Amino acid sequence: MAIRGDRFSTVQGAKASTEKGAKSQYYPLSPPENTIYNPSRKPTYDPLDLPMQTQQSYWDTIIQLEKAKTKKDETDITRKTGVSRLPLCAASPAFVHPTFFPLNPFHLFYENCMAFFWDLWTTLSHPSEVVHIPAVTARKIGTLIPPAMATLPSSFCGPVRDVFLKRNSQYKVYEWMAILHWYLVPIGIEVSLNPSMLRNFSRFVQAIEFSMTVAPRGEDDLRYLRGLIATFLEDYKRLYIGNEASKIIRARLCIFQLIHIPIHIQWYGSIRLGSQETVERTIGEMGHKIRSKKEPFSNLANLIYQRELVKILSIYYPEIIPKPPASSTTNEPKLVQQNRIAWTKVLPRSLVEDLPKLSAYLGIKLPNPDVTLSRWGKLKLTNGDVLQSRLSEERSIKSTGRRSIWLEALNSTETSSGLGNSNSEAGNANLCFGEVHPFYKAEGTSLLRTLVVFTPFTEMESMFGVVRGALAKHVQVMDVSRIQAIVGIWAGVNTGKIYILRKHPGLEYLTLDERGLDEEQVVDEDDEE
Repeated sequence: MAIRGDRFSTVQGAKASTEKGAKSQYYPLSPPENTIYNPSRKPTYDPLDLPMQTQQSYWDTIIQLEKAKTKKDETDITRKTGVSRLPLCAASPAFVHPTFFPLNPFHLFYENCMAFFWDLWTTLSHPSEVVHIPAVTARKIGTLIPPAMATLPSSFCGPVRDVFLKRNSQYKVYEWMAILHWYLVPIGIEVSLNPSMLRNFSRFVQAIEFSMTVAPRGEDDLRYLRGLIATFLEDYKRLYIGNEASKIIRARLCIFQLIHIPIHIQWYGSIRLGSQETVERTIGEMGHKIRSKKEPFSNLANLIYQRELVKILSIYYPEIIPKPPASSTTNEPKLVQQNRIAWTKVLPRSLVEDLPKLSAYLGIKLPNPDVTLSRWGKLKLTNGDVLQSRLSEERSIKSTGRRSIWLEALNSTETSSGLGNSNSEAGNANLCFGEVHPFYKAEGTSLLRTLVVFTPFTEMESMFGVVRGALAKHVQVMDVSRIQAIVGIWAGVNTGKIYILRKHPGLEYLTLDERGLDEEQVVDEDDEE
């Protein structure tokens, strides 16, 4: 609520009204009618050159607060600076302002920004605006989401509800993540949302995905990210505020603070490290254990003491703590669910269709008495995810309601033809995507190859930052070592295009419960026979 409420920069907030008591709590880069509504504010701020808070200015403010003689003087200082008092954490030798408190990505990106976007499109905008989504279209978007779960791998997250109906029913963070990363842009393309609005939102999505991806970032990367966010903010101002001062309320602090993401990555590394989920999870666990209504704080102190005591005892006596379950990761891909082949005169049609491709890929004719060929239904990847095939698809749908038969793989000379990845805008040209047929292991005297037969996606293109294509009419073969990950898909309801849904890294920081998955129901699929 302070005039300078952004704790990282000294950018002055803007008012949306000239009435007495109006707060400077909005952050447009260049507010309209600035001389009337915000005469003391700079007319514009350069998103690539913001005035930043410093350690010295922070301590100067603390000294001013300590020297204040009246409560009114303290209130005035707080209103101007955003600093209310000296916090206990300032006693830490590591305390440096403003770098001590990082942004919290899960709240900022998903529960604040994404939720605000949806409300802005559906209820906080006028039907005459290009950024408004009519109720009938919003309802259509909502109804398309639950059925989309059928083609999303069950290891990604739990079911995502209809956002139109369930927005105000404790819509969870993983559901907002799914809307942001997977569904809003593809569905928006299919239902013909305004292209300008979609383009602006796609820049927001690209910035979040770039920030959350686990990868080293150099100066050139951060410069690109800073430029992407700056373009998003400038375009956001044009679309959502324009020249109407009354719309300054749409420039919320959560939207403005996106500009600080690059410097946070520079300060801390991956912005995912700023998550408060761990702290909030611990607070929730402790809160549920409090039983004393008369002395709740004493009860809490005892719980914390007991927890720390167990930790100390476990250092001396490790055997008192049960060992955690073995990691589901493996050093190399592991075949699961063998489908035995009987070399009779009448072979399964699917096997007859696969043999010519396998023979051509291996350079030998199959069947071959010197080569043992076995067929498998699933492949457990090194990250623990299970990639299914058409052999196990029916059983999977019955048990989980999900189909997980799409792969992302490194391209190769054997599979490069017909994959349609020559368009550099479709993402990394070295990647290909496809629908999985059975896996095969070929073993011989001097031969040991594990292969996958799959139908590749062709005509790959990028639209508003999402990759889409179509299934080819031919199959390909490649070594399973080239498979990088399991992906989901969503089939467009109007264009028929297939959109690729890649697992976003933010999910890894959530517990199974926070991802909407029941821990008791999560069983390694490679245990099935």
